[in-house]
Amino acid sequence: MTDIRLVYDNTKGHCDWVITDGDLDTTGDLETAVLLSLFTDARAPDGTVPPNGSTDLRGCWIDFYEGYSMGSLLWTIEGSKKIGNSLLTHARTICENALQWMIDDGIVGKVSVTTSWLNGSTLNIGIVLTAPDGTDTSFQYAWAWKDQNALSTADPF
Repeated sequence: MTDIRLVYDNTKGHCDWVITDGDLDTTGDLETAVLLSLFTDARAPDGTVPPNGSTDLRGCWIDFYEGYSMGSLLWTIEGSKKIGNSLLTHARTICENALQWMIDDGIVGKVSVTTSWLNGSTLNIGIVLTAPDGTDTSFQYAWAWKDQNALSTADPF
């Protein structure tokens, strides 16, 4: 089974399907898997305080199937105050956790994630996936910070 190809547009800050020769493109399974893993909201653990103060722990419809989960917890740090490198480290860990299934399923042998600030309101996420044969595939994403004036310094966990 192939996936409909998604491509992330850094300038618009969203994903879209790719149309090739008038049909949905089904190449780029690896990139689509990374995009869905990073930018789908995973359900937060019970007890998490969402950044907006609500009780919505979000999640994806697939979370309702026992043994399955999807997405990342990047949404839980939206608007967090940027103090030192701790937020960058936390964002990197969130991305690594979201992509771990690719190692577990034997799709890749290694996942490397780097995070940095592109500017005051944009998080840079660099991903390098190393295939079992040693071939590297790289992806770069610019994730716009929802509220650059956030006052919260609370760790959501």
